[in-house]
Amino acid sequence: MKTKEILKPILTGIFLLLFVSNVGLGALNSSLIEELSVVDAFHPPGEGDPVNLYNEWHYFNVIDEEQNLSVTCTFKLNGALNASEVMLGYSANATNATNVTTGLFYGVYPLVPGVVEYSSESPNVTISNSSVTLTDQGYVVYVESDDGTKVFDALFVPEVEPSPAYNISGVPVPGTETNGLITSAKMTVNGTLTVDGQTYAFDQRRGYHDHNWGYWSWDSDFGWERGQVIQLNSSSNESEVGEYSLSFGNITNASHTQSAFSLLSVWKGENITASFSGDELKIEHNLTSFNETFPIPDQGIGLPIASFPLPVDTSISASNALSPDANNLEIGFNTEQSVLVPIVIVDESGNVKFRVLWGMIGNYQVNGTIGGDPVSYTADGFMEYVSGMPVSPVAL
Repeated sequence: MKTKEILKPILTGIFLLLFVSNVGLGALNSSLIEELSVVDAFHPPGEGDPVNLYNEWHYFNVIDEEQNLSVTCTFKLNGALNASEVMLGYSANATNATNVTTGLFYGVYPLVPGVVEYSSESPNVTISNSSVTLTDQGYVVYVESDDGTKVFDALFVPEVEPSPAYNISGVPVPGTETNGLITSAKMTVNGTLTVDGQTYAFDQRRGYHDHNWGYWSWDSDFGWERGQVIQLNSSSNESEVGEYSLSFGNITNASHTQSAFSLLSVWKGENITASFSGDELKIEHNLTSFNETFPIPDQGIGLPIASFPLPVDTSISASNALSPDANNLEIGFNTEQSVLVPIVIVDESGNVKFRVLWGMIGNYQVNGTIGGDPVSYTADGFMEYVSGMPVSPVAL
């Protein structure tokens, strides 16, 4: 199947569901915002860089268990397709958890000035009618669908220091690199989501932001698994954000049998208090495969049977090599909602293949010891899993 036959309709049909504070900002948040204005800036390709391998995006999410409400949004720059993408997904039902409403907006635009504005001097990005702007109060995240029926407008206030950025050269292949930054593993979110005239309000809810960039091709022997969860604050009605937050990531080969880089970081209060990497981490998944072709909406094609296993349960064991008694965790994740995200791959001959990224919402169970203190909590959070090798679509 050739690019010109399917690429344009695929771009318009692909879907993704990944998802003004009234609290005064003290010196901590002022210093955080100053730091983030530098470390969270974009990384446009320079002269001689392989533009066709360029990938970069901001990712935000927010979750409100009281309303059964979650939102994810991504602002992505895609050098391979010379395109920019805005992706908004939501799951919402304020009154009846058994009748959850899900939806999405996926917009694709040319990666050209006037449509897209970004720079190496700022975290700010504008793609068509949507934008991210770092102000002295936090990140103003605004997403508006092309028809105006879906609008997400929220302020994400960072509450913790960013993680150190990582850089992995030669992964997935020589001459490529992947980079990432957990910009804020714990944020307080205030704002609204409006869908077809129905407005949902976020009031002091739990949010998250990361930033990824680099040069790689999705048809390489390359995968990842990542997730994050923030403790609920059960002792206060003023804010849902608790004391602990954690984020983990593992860059692997496509079969997830070898790890090129893994890291789990734990924040207590405002700072990273423990980190686990390499052999200190063990991540296992209980996978299920689908014995049917998975259709790609509006295309008349689908992904082959059993080509994209889904993690239904995940377990993570972490133990610090130098102080295992003081720093150790056992983490479980049970998938409750999942969305299959097709990733378009175009080879040198113009043939189109697909990979799959699963975006999942579920329940985390966190137990162990951090800094010699016991830690135990459950909360809903997010996870991603790149599944399978590139596959050719099949006719339905």
